[in-house]
Amino acid sequence: MGTAELKDIVKQYVNIADDKILRIVKAVFESYQKDEEIDFFDELPEAIQDLLVESRLQAKQGKLTPHKDVMAKYRTKYNAAG
Repeated sequence: MGTAELKDIVKQYVNIADDKILRIVKAVFESYQKDEEIDFFDELPEAIQDLLVESRLQAKQGKLTPHKDVMAKYRTKYNAAG
């Protein structure tokens, strides 16, 4: 089903919808637009943004520690079962 066909179907539904359905549809569109406009990264404190940028750079450079190695280290350090 293409975009044009979907738009026609939605228009048909909107033309027969009651007030409750129209408010729901309106809220969905507003929520979608808000999600498209706001990048959560931009909402983070600058210090957190800097840490995330640094982390991505380290990951690209291969400076990673596998999860299993980290877990083994802390199991040993805290004498925890795993």
